[in-house]
Amino acid sequence: MGDAAPLLLSSPSHSILVFVLVVLLVPRALLCEGDDYVHYTECCRSFSCGTVQNLTYPFWGGGRPQFCGLEGFKVECYEEQHPILEYQAQKYRVLKIDQHLRTMTIARMDLMDGTCLRVFWNTSTMESTLFNMTPAVGSLSIFYGCLGTLKNISNEFECFYNVSRKSAFYMEDVFLNRKLPFDVTCCLTSIKVPVLHNTLDDLGRGNISLLEALNRGFDVQYSDQPECSACTSSGGFCGSNSSSPSSSFTCYCRDKPYARTCNHPGTFFR
Repeated sequence: MGDAAPLLLSSPSHSILVFVLVVLLVPRALLCEGDDYVHYTECCRSFSCGTVQNLTYPFWGGGRPQFCGLEGFKVECYEEQHPILEYQAQKYRVLKIDQHLRTMTIARMDLMDGTCLRVFWNTSTMESTLFNMTPAVGSLSIFYGCLGTLKNISNEFECFYNVSRKSAFYMEDVFLNRKLPFDVTCCLTSIKVPVLHNTLDDLGRGNISLLEALNRGFDVQYSDQPECSACTSSGGFCGSNSSSPSSSFTCYCRDKPYARTCNHPGTFFR
């Protein structure tokens, strides 16, 4: 019986078990260390902020340098808990990211603490090569500086500008083409804000306030480079090459950067 333990410890199955435990328990950051190409080591690390964890390409920020992501995907960590993305001079709080589906739930920063604005930005669409609205998103119009009180409008609220009280109201865009009991030209300005369809339903039923609806944010699909999956499959990490304007994508490998995949003939450095 005394010899049973040594035999068990030296068994092949035990060695395999120890190897698996080491792989699972060794932090990712330690696996990134070594004498590998410096960009490979840097892009091996992910970026986390608040509830948004382990961001990789195309995102960069925090400990991830710009060459580890794409232009337009910088994420700043505000107060060490709120991830912030800036798009066309408008800042958005990132509420959720699904990196498998490449979708984000974001909310306008300037509308998260109150609905009375000082600077009026339209964000009705985010259609570009980087972002596209998902089918789950509708649109809400908010009118500001309306003259007088809007009778029979349950969606009215008030804002104070220069110590003067001004009426404002909001309406789902699908109703704007209908005959309205007031003239929208009596309002000084308006903005369009993307809102999820199910949020618009809750807002219309009176289940939530306008501020709560805006704080829920809306969904966008983001794009990255199609070469990225091939790069990661070859053992590399996706990034960008600022010195090569003709091709922003770079596959960072242990020895050096490659154009598409590790050990691919087309390289940036030889």
